[in-house]
Amino acid sequence: MAALKLLNRVKEINYIVLERLAERTLAEQYQAMASGGYGYDSNISEWMSLLLPLAVERGTCIIINMGAMDPLGAREKVLEIASSLGICLSVAVAHETFVIEPVMKFNEECELLSFILFNFLQGISTYLRAAPIVACLERYQPNVIITSRVADAALFLAPMVYELGWNWDDLELLAQGSVAGYLLECGCQLTGGYFMHPADKHWNLSFTNLLDLSLPYAEILFSGEVCVIKAEEVGDPSAYITPEVPLSSSKVLCSGAKPSAHPIPDKLLQLIPKHCGWKGWSEISYGGYECVKRAKAAEFLASLMLDHGWKTFPGVISHILSYIIGLDSLKAISIDYYISTWRASEDIRLRMDGLFQEKKHAQQLVKEFTALYTDGPAGGGGISTGVKKEIVLEKQLLQRPSMRQKGVNEDDVKVEIYEVQGIQSLNVVVRIILDGGVNCSRRIDRHGKCISDLILCQHVVLPP
Repeated sequence: MAALKLLNRVKEINYIVLERLAERTLAEQYQAMASGGYGYDSNISEWMSLLLPLAVERGTCIIINMGAMDPLGAREKVLEIASSLGICLSVAVAHETFVIEPVMKFNEECELLSFILFNFLQGISTYLRAAPIVACLERYQPNVIITSRVADAALFLAPMVYELGWNWDDLELLAQGSVAGYLLECGCQLTGGYFMHPADKHWNLSFTNLLDLSLPYAEILFSGEVCVIKAEEVGDPSAYITPEVPLSSSKVLCSGAKPSAHPIPDKLLQLIPKHCGWKGWSEISYGGYECVKRAKAAEFLASLMLDHGWKTFPGVISHILSYIIGLDSLKAISIDYYISTWRASEDIRLRMDGLFQEKKHAQQLVKEFTALYTDGPAGGGGISTGVKKEIVLEKQLLQRPSMRQKGVNEDDVKVEIYEVQGIQSLNVVVRIILDGGVNCSRRIDRHGKCISDLILCQHVVLPP
């Protein structure tokens, strides 16, 4: 695992960020959660089991967006893993919440509407800023921070703002930090993963080097200078031997990023899951003599069977796309064009898939396709099929003023009361008192002793 290699090789790292979400994977997590599975990245168990022991020992904070659609569920999983490893740690969560105004009069229809609304809101994801992560760091200094959907660069920008004391209105520094974030979120692409091309001697990275890649890391100065660094892997990156000159490429300095003329966007990007129907797909392999022509014949035969079976559903067959993997699956040109120009191949695979409004149409595609096992052409095998609900994430822009950070109000005094069952006292915390941002904490027994120690003019309501 590249992140573990980085932790082992660079002992001074303060933060390690694992960026795992894309719109595709977010849609997959929503679909998994809607089907009764996990709404967070299931790899969190394996990754945290590997990283937590060393990270906690070193004091390295882990920031991850593996919470996806269910960051609170991910938090419970991390705490469970830590407990099984005998590790005591703190986990903070930065995520989006929705406040549904209570309905005063409930009936069955209202309850159903609330249930539908709750499930709809569960799937909405807004690209959050770095600010919620910074708030977690300021208040809790946790070992792990789990987020929902956050702008990729913000995952890296947050610890810079917190550690270096950058202000949110210092756009020059934020621009530099964002550049660092965009570079670092490329992961092993930045340290050489996409450099390998076995057919090009100038791009040919050895398999040994490729297996030994680690994540990049960066040193950030208060002035905003970014130094992106590649951990030592095979050999010394500060003395990389080339035919012309020994090259020091272990550190690359980045500077000069500037905010645009319109630096602060007034809208945030929001993703809303949409059910787009049912996807059905089927594949079959052909090899050897004239395998492409046999695959083409199979595609023609399957289309005829589907057309015959769907006479009562006119137009459905037009939703199906056919292509041959190994011939034209990466090109937007018809199979007929490639039949006359294809180079000899001993192994190809026909795939037919379609997107339908009704599940039964996707199932019919699978059913008719499996007849190719016995109906010909000759030599087909290795059929695989599938049907799944198709979920896409539609985009819309959300006005920034409608977003607010929960629990943060600089103008009001905040009182928190902590009660633990079996303990015959309360701990009362009064935050932001005396106009100086000072916090006060007092323990009070159930008889009210020490109540006079509380700051004057504060109204505290004790639980019954």
